[in-house]
Amino acid sequence: MPRLSATAAAIPPSLLLRLFERAAGYAGEVIPLHIGDTHLGPPPASRFDRLGLDDAPSCWLYKYGPAAGWAPLIERIAAKLAARNRLAIEPAGVQITAGATHALSCAVGAVCDPGDELLLLAPHWPLVRGIAQARAVVPVEVPFTTPLRAGGDPTAILEAAITPRTRALYVSTPNNPDGVVLSAAELAAVVAVAVRHDLWILSDEVYEDYVYDGAHVSIGSLPGAAERTITVFSFSKGYAQAGLRVGYAAGPVGAIAAMRKLVNHTVYNVPHAVQRAALAALDAGDGFLGEARARSQAARDRAVAALAVACATPAGSTYLFLDLRPFAAGDPDGLLERIAAAGVVLAPGRGFGAAFAGWARLCFTAVDEARLATGIARINAILGG
Repeated sequence: MPRLSATAAAIPPSLLLRLFERAAGYAGEVIPLHIGDTHLGPPPASRFDRLGLDDAPSCWLYKYGPAAGWAPLIERIAAKLAARNRLAIEPAGVQITAGATHALSCAVGAVCDPGDELLLLAPHWPLVRGIAQARAVVPVEVPFTTPLRAGGDPTAILEAAITPRTRALYVSTPNNPDGVVLSAAELAAVVAVAVRHDLWILSDEVYEDYVYDGAHVSIGSLPGAAERTITVFSFSKGYAQAGLRVGYAAGPVGAIAAMRKLVNHTVYNVPHAVQRAALAALDAGDGFLGEARARSQAARDRAVAALAVACATPAGSTYLFLDLRPFAAGDPDGLLERIAAAGVVLAPGRGFGAAFAGWARLCFTAVDEARLATGIARINAILGG
């Protein structure tokens, strides 16, 4: 066949493929703790059998929709942003996307040119690196939350990474994978650096509903941030709707208009039916969120107490970030393969930044309580062996 693009070749293959191959040889049930999902179903009112979609006229449900998104959902999101996130975003500053992944891809494309540098505050969500590379944007990993929790100065950490080519920075709070919830003061330091160097801020806040200690602060609500921040949210995490692929971005009208052009040239519009389900979750999901958050916190506490490897208790998100270096004997990939051969799949740490090759991410909401306990027991047996 003809040659493939250098851009595609630059994106490394996933170690998970090898882990799945090892796990396939396990005789019993494989427990998937690698993926950021939940075993819970979505809010009942948001399920398709409750939405009355069969009663919708075909001209409304089965035709193309507006690229920006369904107007009732956009208006409801704008109200939510004002009430919960303290973001004064008009409807024209909201873009519905095919999940947060699509939102971040379009956001990077809207603010970065090929050759620009995007700072990734690490450990970072794995796909953001490939998103940058796919647009010929240079990802620059900046270890952030780990030195921050060791007493580091956020301003000094960021200033040391900035070059004349730096165009934007990516920050996640609550953070995936380590669950750090950045404080208003820490976020203000990020904003100050961005203002000083005229940078865009891409804020990933998909775990806003899962904070157990402290409080979530949207960075775009801080002084000086609104005009340079695109904030990304998702219905996948908060409302257990990952399979529906509905997310949204909020920011300055000009930036969102640029994103909308990229949305128009990728998915054109997000399917109307899934936007209906998202709106139903937003309207009727508060009780669900309270229960799901309590169950997630209980799962977090059980997992931290049961694991043989010490790990920081995450203030938010649905993950434990495990430092496996004391058990890996210099071969973290081999250790993850042995764990996979025992029927448990973890997310390899190197996907979250080159500095974290000896780590692994465990999602404590991916399976129910009994399966989580079984998975941790298998991990402990390998670590103790």
